[in-house]
Amino acid sequence: MTNRQKSKSTAFCKLLLFMLLIALSSPVMGQNTNRFTYPDQPDGAYFKSYLVATKAMAIAPLHWSTKQWIVSGSVLTAGVLLYVADDQISDFFQRNQTSGSAKVSKYALEPWGSGVYPAILLGSYYVYGLAAHDPAARQIALGGTQAWVMSALTVQLLKFVTHRHRPYQDMPANPGLWEGPFQGFEYTSFASGHTITAFSLAAFFSSVYRDTPWVGVISYGIATGVGLSRIYDNQHWASDVVIGAALGVAIGRMVFKLMQPESKLSMGVGGNGSIGLVYQF
Repeated sequence: MTNRQKSKSTAFCKLLLFMLLIALSSPVMGQNTNRFTYPDQPDGAYFKSYLVATKAMAIAPLHWSTKQWIVSGSVLTAGVLLYVADDQISDFFQRNQTSGSAKVSKYALEPWGSGVYPAILLGSYYVYGLAAHDPAARQIALGGTQAWVMSALTVQLLKFVTHRHRPYQDMPANPGLWEGPFQGFEYTSFASGHTITAFSLAAFFSSVYRDTPWVGVISYGIATGVGLSRIYDNQHWASDVVIGAALGVAIGRMVFKLMQPESKLSMGVGGNGSIGLVYQF
């Protein structure tokens, strides 16, 4: 590929990014969003909500319905089945590499998982909310940030506990190598951090704009592309990606529920004017 062709490819990816950012941002300016019971500025109540959400996430399995247990079991089963086929899936992706796909992965997908594009998107929401005096836009920005941060912290905990080898770290690659906890920071394959953060934002935005289906299509489409790119780039096994996606969806939806007036995770003002956070069982 010539330098001119590379320049055109990079320009196309940047144009695609710009169009996606506009597409995802436009619902704020194009429709009335629901009112949320959630802070619209990064104050004490907002940061306390992280503690409440973390506790709720930790004890959530104690209150799961039969349907939720079935869904969770299905996800784990899918993860196990993919674990068995991890090596073959990785080989397939590595045998089918193209320069065009590599460019799309590098410029259009990877930055969504690394946090570059989400920072631009969420920052745009918040700046718009300030400029337009729109609290809903600011709430969406802060809610999306919470989903993003909580998913990133969750996956770091998993990486620290499991220390799974990445595909490129061994010759030949071996999906069965796990070092266990307290083994430094070298082996961090499980689960995919890019995937969990991408899917947490996809779940969050598709929930916020549940009456606008194309937002969910775009959001989950990007997240799926991010997950596939991690396998394509030889950074993760397929099972890393699937488990990361499932956790991301759960976290994104949980944060959205936190923002709802009828949520079991609620914020209220006490008699002395203090702000409190309560989880109702």
